[in-house]
Amino acid sequence: MLRLIILILLIIEGCTSVSTIKHPAYIYKDPYHYGVLSKTLIESHAGYSWFNKQYNKYIPQIEQIDENKLNQVSIKIFMGTWCHDSKREVPRLYKILDTIGHNESNLEIIGLTKDKKGYFNDYSQYGITNTPTFIFFHKGQEIGRIIERPKGSLESRIQFILDKI
Repeated sequence: MLRLIILILLIIEGCTSVSTIKHPAYIYKDPYHYGVLSKTLIESHAGYSWFNKQYNKYIPQIEQIDENKLNQVSIKIFMGTWCHDSKREVPRLYKILDTIGHNESNLEIIGLTKDKKGYFNDYSQYGITNTPTFIFFHKGQEIGRIIERPKGSLESRIQFILDKI
């Protein structure tokens, strides 16, 4: 009887450990990353020298942005590490956010495949057709997005979205 109980417990333990296996946050398929990325990953990857180049040369006009409102929003960045618009706009957005001191926990960056799909997750509910797409949320509700290249400056477009709060 004791052997039967131990066998049942081992089977249950085996099943629960299998069900808790998660996908990794991201995957690297040479030469691109897909999945949930981070600034550290992108800025330190040898193949992404474009990030530091764009980040360092960009001079944000933060006086155009209401920092209090910006700190009330969360942002999802949908990008492609293969996309020329992402290579320009993502470092610029990070430079703005870093200059203001935006809380990085309110930021998620997702590396999409070339067909604008998630590698591990389905993001179809966001209707991403172009990269990068920056989606701004206030209290869980979308208040605006910037797609590919902003109309006007990135800072003025961010403030236009923040004015909806």
